[in-house]
Amino acid sequence: MKLIIQIALGILLAYAVMGLGFLAFTAYFEHEAKMQIQEALMEVKAKQAIQLRNVQLSKQEKIEQRKQQIIAEQNRKQRAIKKAEDDKLKQEAWLKIYKPRPDCETYTSDEHMVECVEYRSEQRRKFEVVYRKLNIN
Repeated sequence: MKLIIQIALGILLAYAVMGLGFLAFTAYFEHEAKMQIQEALMEVKAKQAIQLRNVQLSKQEKIEQRKQQIIAEQNRKQRAIKKAEDDKLKQEAWLKIYKPRPDCETYTSDEHMVECVEYRSEQRRKFEVVYRKLNIN
């Protein structure tokens, strides 16, 4: 009977050792699985962070490009306004200075008209030269 009890205890001990081994084995695989899941989550979070940063940079770049476009447009408008003002002043100066020849108020012939137009063109050219010299900044 003692032998039977020893065999039964041996079998129980073997089952206990196998059960503990199985539990240890299962716990090890569970731990490894959790570690792999955590690593995968960290990779996903890192990728998301990179994507978010890229989106933010892209937005910032777009905002910066739009700012540059606005500034360029404002500069272009300011130059156009300045040019229009300069052209107006120039035209006003021309109208104050230029006096047509008295005989050019009414054309007597085609040749006379050509002479008057050439006279006006020559006067305008001279005015342009002087005006440019006086307005060089």
